[in-house]
Amino acid sequence: LPLANAVTASRVSSSELRRLVSSPKPPSRSVTRKRIMSCASKGKQEWAKVELPKGAERPKLVVFDLDNTMWTPELYQLQTLPVPGRDINLFKGARAALFELATDPAWRDTKVAAASRTEDVLWAEDLLKRFDAADGVTMDKLFHVKEIYPGSKRRHFERLKKKTGIGFNEMIFFDDSTWNTDEIEQMGVLCVFNPRGLTTDLWNLGLQEYAAMKKNKESFMGKTIGVNKRRRRYYY
Repeated sequence: LPLANAVTASRVSSSELRRLVSSPKPPSRSVTRKRIMSCASKGKQEWAKVELPKGAERPKLVVFDLDNTMWTPELYQLQTLPVPGRDINLFKGARAALFELATDPAWRDTKVAAASRTEDVLWAEDLLKRFDAADGVTMDKLFHVKEIYPGSKRRHFERLKKKTGIGFNEMIFFDDSTWNTDEIEQMGVLCVFNPRGLTTDLWNLGLQEYAAMKKNKESFMGKTIGVNKRRRRYYY
């Protein structure tokens, strides 16, 4: 992805985001759980995997927000326990990332975590057990650590560091809110802003940026990046 001019903005309006960021629509609500499992199992054919340079460093901890990052709609918008494939769906880019993490040996030394401020904790935990990352691998099984409770994302990340022993400069975080990314980048974590769900462009961008910063031996990784409507790198 070619570099665009750096842009500084601590907050981005929703109207500006619509102009700057494009994302594929989430899967149809008519998709069944069987279809979700099928999509995961065929991920290598359906989505292009990022090709990092040989020897490029990968994050030791990949952290995902849940609402509007991994799935849609957000849990607060629902009235009853959601059924995967009927009431709630994973974004295409999220399915691709999960499948890669679950099946590619290159990720064997990387841990995966969830960091969510949702108040619907039990619903989120239930969905992690029902959505599949790959055949026989649920999101719950793939995620080594799950910090799911209301409050500050800073608390989530402090506990992630304590539980995993992984430093902030070896993490990458995907989230749909600049409120969260502003807070976490100050801790030294590379953040990727996905205002309309995780896309393959943003997944690839995050991994490429992480590898480039490590190659340049940058010790402080704290910043937030995304892509504009021309699929070019964009700094917040």
